[in-house]
Amino acid sequence: MSYPTSVSDAAMEFLMTEVLRYVETSTPTEGATEEQAIFAKEMAAAKMERMGFSVGFRLCERMAQNRTFSAGGKDPTMAVAAAQLEAVKFLCKEIWMEVFRKQIDKLQTNHRGVFVLKDMELRWLTRLPPNTETARVTAIQLLAFPCGIIRGCLSNLGIPAVVSCDFLADGQNMSACSFNIKIK
Repeated sequence: MSYPTSVSDAAMEFLMTEVLRYVETSTPTEGATEEQAIFAKEMAAAKMERMGFSVGFRLCERMAQNRTFSAGGKDPTMAVAAAQLEAVKFLCKEIWMEVFRKQIDKLQTNHRGVFVLKDMELRWLTRLPPNTETARVTAIQLLAFPCGIIRGCLSNLGIPAVVSCDFLADGQNMSACSFNIKIK
């Protein structure tokens, strides 16, 4: 008997929703001022990012076991930049395919350690309603998890990076987002 090798989208969305709810309830906000409530939301996003880091680190460990990310060449600076580009391409193709069942839609770089990954329809955000503040806050908290996956994967490959995310549209399409990677 053959078992499926992937999790259904509905189960994954439910799991992410419950993880987010758990993270939010583990940060107390009872009787808090507006500033404290915002801080609690930021703390929840930070916890989601740390969980994503762990998942990305371990996932990359499994998927990159027999791969090397090095580029030959005489100039060491160019070789490092080429190896970083190969690692980010691996992330965009292999890791993203494993997590979201599709590749990143667009990869841009300035060849100086800055990469922009664009996903025009991130699966976990497709059901969020547009133009509502609560949906936007929830999306930002959920996006912390893929940011952590990216950072964890790159960390496993020996590339320290800072990862941030942003929406591509003005609240019309919550699932279109970009991930900005700055290599340290």
